[in-house]
Amino acid sequence: MRYYMDKPSSFQSFEQAMQSLSQRLSSRSLMRESVILRLFQHVALRLNDYMDAPFKEHGLNATLWTSLVVIYASPDRCLKPSELSVFMNSSRTNSTRVARELQRHGFVRRSADSNDRRQVLLKMTPKGAKFVETLMPSRGTYVKQALQEFNAQEVDELERLLRKLLDKLD
Repeated sequence: MRYYMDKPSSFQSFEQAMQSLSQRLSSRSLMRESVILRLFQHVALRLNDYMDAPFKEHGLNATLWTSLVVIYASPDRCLKPSELSVFMNSSRTNSTRVARELQRHGFVRRSADSNDRRQVLLKMTPKGAKFVETLMPSRGTYVKQALQEFNAQEVDELERLLRKLLDKLD
């Protein structure tokens, strides 16, 4: 059942337990599918930790960073919290929390929309823009390192398979 492991992994104990259970229940195919899905969850958790690590020294995480980059890339570096929630595929409540955190760091400021005073805008500050511009090059290198064990064809296949799974789950 182990497909690619040159060294012991943090997933090994779960996989061994599932192999034992599979033998007792005589249900290898169901167990294999369960292991694959649990492996996916396990990798996702590890990937979240990996993606968060460089931001800890700044009191941020990958979600805050991505939100900051989305605002940076928006016209006039300005975005409504509701638009941020769409980009981030998160709830408006979570986007409000993210906006408050970015404001606390001095990366964005809240202001009323001049076209509709009821609407709030998140406007990137010069400090936020400088932070993004400073970290962007090293972030790109760091992200590439996560996939450096894969060749270009494998990266394409991984993307294809992840999109296929997402289509199924959407």
